[in-house]
Order: sequence, then structure tokens, then C-alpha cells
Amino acid sequence: MFCNKCGKAIEPDEKYCSRCGNYVGNNLQNTNISLPKNDLQEKTLSNNNLNTSNIKKLNNKKLIFLGMGIGLGITALIFICVITITTLNNKYYFNDKSYDDSNETINTSNKDSITKKGKYSTAIIYDNTYTEVEIDNNKDAYDLIVKDSVSQKNNCPKEIRAIEDDIINKYNITAVNLCEMDVAFAKELENALAKIYNEYPSIRGYITNLTLVNASLSNDYIAAFMPVFNFATADTSSTYPWVIKTQILLNTSYFLNQERLEASVTSGSSTGHFPLNATIYSPIVHELGHYLSFLAMMNNYDINSILLVDNNNINTFYKLYDDFGKGNYSYKMIEEAYNQYKNDTNTTLSLDEWRGTISDYALAKDNSGNYIYDETIAEAFHDVYLNENNAKDASKYIVNVLKQKLEG
Repeated sequence: MFCNKCGKAIEPDEKYCSRCGNYVGNNLQNTNISLPKNDLQEKTLSNNNLNTSNIKKLNNKKLIFLGMGIGLGITALIFICVITITTLNNKYYFNDKSYDDSNETINTSNKDSITKKGKYSTAIIYDNTYTEVEIDNNKDAYDLIVKDSVSQKNNCPKEIRAIEDDIINKYNITAVNLCEMDVAFAKELENALAKIYNEYPSIRGYITNLTLVNASLSNDYIAAFMPVFNFATADTSSTYPWVIKTQILLNTSYFLNQERLEASVTSGSSTGHFPLNATIYSPIVHELGHYLSFLAMMNNYDINSILLVDNNNINTFYKLYDDFGKGNYSYKMIEEAYNQYKNDTNTTLSLDEWRGTISDYALAKDNSGNYIYDETIAEAFHDVYLNENNAKDASKYIVNVLKQKLEG
């Protein structure tokens, strides 16, 4: 059974699609899927099926890339090419549900941009998509991403736009949308970026978007790393190339509500859910940890860019994202760090016990009970960022291996 709007597989008892929010009720049907024919489509965040009661991650999702080709002859032949990447996860950073939301009003409608009170929402739409656009090279792709971003900034304060421009120019992030964010807070986020990008200068140029995003409070994630978002397809018979955005998403329920964000990270840090000394801007550091891990994987697969996907690189592209979803390469990096530590210290800790010294979140699992090994890497990176030489030994060893893979 599939959603007749976006094509996601639907469980028999589901009434709403967990990807696009479409009402499916009892009228589920198998259906062919094609990209929307309009130039612009707004979609809701595809994480409505998060299990936050035990802070476990969503099951590996199917990321569906869609293409429509037209062959011309005596008769027209229209066909749909569907490529399914079955194990790719976006990486969400959840709180530990210690913050009391009982005094807050939650809009639980199933319309787009489900958010808490209006003052904690953004006008920015992170998931616009375009079809049949002229894309010949990387510049065309970047120009389209920039155009989509800038077109949404008309009512943004000039102080925020100045900070956005600063981040774009200094760190080579293609598009930044922090429109409603507090100016002082936005500057703190920029400082966090500065520290990381100065230490890792080679990571510039791969993130295409840093943006606020409206998401339901019921999802309870603070921030997310979205390594691939199919943003646009070309006006060719095969729809190649595809334009892929790589994004860091900041949930407005937290990043426009500093009281809630501070309560969540402070409590999470004190209980061991997050590393010690977590701050209101350090969740973005955790997501950057995922980003660096992803770049290390790109090095491993000898991939210089994922901005454009076509027939020449689709197979390698698939292998990269399949690996990222399954966590095989992440596990190898952790195992390498653990073996180095064991050789240096003769530790009696098991690998999982050793990972768990970083934080509870370093042992995060998905809803099937499988470890999400890349969370260990992101938490290790977060810990070293916060605590430097006082970080846990496991964190320091893992980050050292991460650096080696990035350099490689």
C-alpha cells in the first residue's frame, strides 16, 4: 500500500501519510509515482512517525527519487523511473523529554507547517522542489538553490540577513535562512560555526542549506542533518541531472524559543543524555558531527560532490547513502578508534560500554532496536567541541579517527 500523493509505503492502520501528511484513510491503493508537474511544491517535514517516548530513532526510511522521461517517435512514450534508496536516515537530535510542555499550546492539525504558537514559527519553506528546470552544471544548481532561498527573505530583518550573508561568505554554505531568529542567538551560532570551520577548513562547500524549519512539537527533535534532499530535476528526457541539497535543519520549536531549548539541553546534559556542558547552540555542533562523518564517507567512496546526480554517478551515489543509512562505515570508524584505545590502555570495557561513556545518546537506537552508530560519532564530536581536553577518552579517540578519514 502506498500514499497516492508521495508514494511512501503506508501501514494498514495509518490514516495519514507520515511523509507528506496526506489523508489516506481507508482508501489506500497501489499507485504509480511521478514528480509533481507544477514548478513548486510545498511538503511537510517527513518525520511524523518518530517514536519519542523512549528517544529512539525512526526506522530507516525509503528515500524515493523520481524521474519521468519522454521518448519521441511516431507515438509518445512516457515512462517513470523510480530509484529507491532503502536505508537512508536523516539524523535527528532528540531531547530527553524533561521539559514540561503542559503550559504550551500545540496545534495538532494536519496542515503544512504544524507548529507551536505562531511566534515560534518561520515563514521559510525548506522543502520546495522544482521540476523541468534548466540545469547544465554546478553553477546552475547553486543559482537555483540561492534563488529559492533569497526569494523568501523579503521580510527578514536586515541584522539577520547580514549574519546570514556572513555565514555564506565565510563558510561557503550556499543558502542560510534564519529569518525570525534572535540576533544575538544567531551570532552565537555563527561563533560555533567559526570554531569548527577554522579547525576543519576543508569541509567548506558541501552544505547547501542551513535553515529554520517548522516541525510539530510532538516530534521533539532539536535539529537534524539531512544529507540528501532531491531539490530539482532537469528539463531533459531523463530528468538528469538531479540537484541534491545537503541541509542542517533547526526546529523553530526550539531555536525560536530559547527558554525551551535551554531547559532541554541543560537537563539533558545534567542527566547524561547529552555530553557535559551542552549549550543552546551546541546541538548544531552535533549535526555538524554527522556532516563531518558523511564527508569522511565521501572520501572513502572517492566522491568529490553530491550536488548533481546523473547516470554516471548514480551507482556510487546509491552505495554512499545506503552505507550511511546502515551505519557500516560509521561502525568501522568507531571500531578502529576502540581498538586503538584498547591497545593503549588494555581496557576491559566492551565497545558498547566504551561508547556509552560519552553520553546516553551515543547509544541511540532506531525503532527496530538497532544501534545508530553515527550518533556515537556525532556525540563524540559534540563532546570534544564542548570539553576539549576534558572530553571523554572515547570521544577523543573517535574524533582522532574521524580527522584521519577526513584528511584521507
